Amino acid sequence: MFLDPLAAKTVFESEVNITLIPLSTQRRLISFSAIIGELRRTPRTPEAVFSEKLLSRLYRLKQSQSIYQHMGTFLGEILGAVVLADSYSGLNPKFGVKPIKVLADGNESSDGKIVVDEKGGKLVRILSSVDAKAYQSLYANRLGLKEQSAKIGSFEEQWRRWSHPQN
Repeated sequence: MFLDPLAAKTVFESEVNITLIPLSTQRRLISFSAIIGELRRTPRTPEAVFSEKLLSRLYRLKQSQSIYQHMGTFLGEILGAVVLADSYSGLNPKFGVKPIKVLADGNESSDGKIVVDEKGGKLVRILSSVDAKAYQSLYANRLGLKEQSAKIGSFEEQWRRWSHPQN
């Protein structure tokens, strides 16, 4: 919220439904080594291989250089995508609801701050927990599904397909 407090305030004042995944929840649930381990046990689709390589690189950066300590944020993005995009019952997500407001009034010391406002806040779902092992497995398993893997060939193969479409 601190990067663009006015945009965050605009979103919170809109009619869209919002689900927050607090950083404290993300930090409790995310683990580079666990999700990379799940990806290594997954069928080797291009998506699973790409994700494993990317997350492994981020993990190495986080371990080797203090400037990259924020790399875990990317696992929080994956957590959000998995929890919000799938109704898989094994995730066992727990949500609370609170009236939330984002401050953005030009005061540098408070802009971007999220506060509970019982009178004027927007009701927001807030994730408090999820089965971490189930989330990691679900993510890896979805990337390992051969039926959902992108079918990309060489440029020449694509050129042939585009030049001579099958009816």
